[in-house]
Amino acid sequence: MAGLATAAGFLAFVPTDFSGVAELGLIAGIGMLFAFLATIMFLPAALKLCQPRPETAEIGYAWGGTLERYLIAHRRMVLAIAALVAIGGVAGLPHLVFDSDPLHTKSPHTEAMEALSDLMDDPLTNPYSIDIITPNQAAADALVEKLRKLPLVADVLTLSSFVPEQQAAKRAMLEDANTVLATTLAPHGAPTPVTPTDIRLAATAAAEQLEAGVKTLPAIAAGATDPAAPVKAIIADLRALAAAPDETLLTTNAALTRFLPLQLDRLRISLAAKTVSVADIPADFAADWKLPDGRVRVQVLSKAGARDSQGLHDFVAQVRIVAPDAAGSAVQIVETAGTIVNAFRTAAMGAVVAIAILLLVVLRRFLDAALVLAPLLLSALLTVMLSVLIGLDLNFANIIALPLLLGVGVSFNIYFVMNWRAGARHYLGTATARAILFSALTTATAFSSLALSGHPGTASMGKLLLLSLGATLVVTWLALPALLSALRPPRQ
Repeated sequence: MAGLATAAGFLAFVPTDFSGVAELGLIAGIGMLFAFLATIMFLPAALKLCQPRPETAEIGYAWGGTLERYLIAHRRMVLAIAALVAIGGVAGLPHLVFDSDPLHTKSPHTEAMEALSDLMDDPLTNPYSIDIITPNQAAADALVEKLRKLPLVADVLTLSSFVPEQQAAKRAMLEDANTVLATTLAPHGAPTPVTPTDIRLAATAAAEQLEAGVKTLPAIAAGATDPAAPVKAIIADLRALAAAPDETLLTTNAALTRFLPLQLDRLRISLAAKTVSVADIPADFAADWKLPDGRVRVQVLSKAGARDSQGLHDFVAQVRIVAPDAAGSAVQIVETAGTIVNAFRTAAMGAVVAIAILLLVVLRRFLDAALVLAPLLLSALLTVMLSVLIGLDLNFANIIALPLLLGVGVSFNIYFVMNWRAGARHYLGTATARAILFSALTTATAFSSLALSGHPGTASMGKLLLLSLGATLVVTWLALPALLSALRPPRQ
């Protein structure tokens, strides 16, 4: 029954829309069935061959019996606490956050993530953007004005965004500057090659002129900072350059003037700028913003407030009010998160229904099935409450731990229920309780290695698994014995 319940918890993901987890559910569910077959076929044969010596005393823990007597004596208090935990878990469900940002499952200290974090500070390089396709440029321009008014929108770009505004006023200023600089910037004939002597004379003359300027400065008060310190450093460099070998002079000149001709050419072009329109944008650049059939792309850039999960959802919701057909990376992340949450919600309900049907078929008593399901649901609610209290959010990595919680919950408490059905009145001091504890400890060993991982996604998965395992063990060991002691075992 425990093997079938765990397999059902995983196989419930197969019909969901989240293909990655559906495949995981199929592999893990079939794997559980193989594990069950290996347990009932290989293990008895291995025990027969090994011929272990029989136990000389009852297997169990004396302290378990002591704890059980206390729980039974105070079962009303224990069950009241369990009811409060259930209420707290239900109240915590709306506050359980699903972090839809896949980047939060990666280590922020890697070189790639640090570089991406720097890029995200600039709206133009922020990867969380939205793209909208409009019928034409006029529709794009009209949409831009509406989108810029949204609270979480930093900027909106379209093809016309690359055409300068107020061109008439700007051209007037450029023409004034060109009148002053045109003669100086006019290209001349091929320059005479510069010699080391020319460079040395220029460096010496510049140093002397700077020294003359420094001498005109007023005296410096005691303890005050010398305002001419940067200039004096330049003078020292010029003097050192003037005394340097010819090869050093020529190398320095080449390094300092390497990009000067290009910069002068760009300055000439800038000063001669003319009025431009969308039609003047280069075709290879415009192809990123306009399709051959005339449709135009609009890109919406988000503010810093949209960097967390809730902000990203709000950003997409605001844009979709204006443009319902919006797409892009931000929309993809939000829609993917919705698909995953719906898949897990559907799978969880399907798993619970499947486990309930299995319990009814195998146990053939509604009360027995309810006694197995009640601790399972209480463990889930306790996990929710603890997750909210410690601030552990669900994400793309740790959410796959949820089906395992269902299977482990059944595989723990069903043994106590079966013992109760057989007429047992004591549970925690028995070999069954010891086996459950050993099973929990071995499973926790695997989970703790995940929790210690330096990868945030893997670590969060280990933490949630440990949390759910601890919640399941607490409910099985504390709440279930108190509940069973309050019920009369069925007649055989």
